[in-house]
Formats: sequence, structure tokens, C-alpha cells
Amino acid sequence: MSITIGRLLSLVGITFLIHSAYSTYQHLSYLNAVDKAESGLPIEIIAECLISVVVSLVGVVLCAGDLKNILMENEMRKQTIDKLDTAPSFITFNHRGRRAVSAHSLLQRRSHMS
Repeated sequence: MSITIGRLLSLVGITFLIHSAYSTYQHLSYLNAVDKAESGLPIEIIAECLISVVVSLVGVVLCAGDLKNILMENEMRKQTIDKLDTAPSFITFNHRGRRAVSAHSLLQRRSHMS
């Protein structure tokens, strides 16, 4: 239920934020058309922008899932030693073992032939 309310609040907040941006553009265009100096934005536009940001923020917070603990002990309890002790960066497949195995098999073939 709170996720639905959060999405609705986020949508309403973003809509009003876009509206305040458009109102700002209209106000500045009007000032430019009548050749008036920029005297700042009207308080209504500033209030609409700030309220829409707060409403959007509340919506996003309501949409977010539950927070997880940041303690490492909780995560370490879930891990096995096999997962913790693996270091794939140290695994190499281009090593002398291949030559040793081929030399061993060659010696075995020679001993079977004689």
C-alpha cells in the first residue's frame, strides 16, 4: 500500500516540478518581452518548486524497500568458507602442469610399447 502511495506522490511531485520549471520559463519570457530587468522569481513559483521537491522526496522514500544492516557479521554468517576462500584472479591455466601430464602420458605409452 505504501509503495502505491509513494509512486503516486512521486508522480505528483515530478509533475508539479515540471510545472514550476515551465512557469519559470514563462515568467522569464514575459520579462524579456516587456524589456523589464530580471527581478527574481515570484514567491509562488519558488514555493511550488520547493513543495514539489519535498513531495517527490517523500514519495521516493515510501517506494524504497527495507534497509539492510550494514554490519559485516550478518553477511559473513551466510557465507561458506568455500565462497570466502576463492580467489579466481590467482587461478592460472597456462602453467607447467600441462607439460608434466603430457610427459607422464608419453612415458606411460613408451613403457606399454616395450
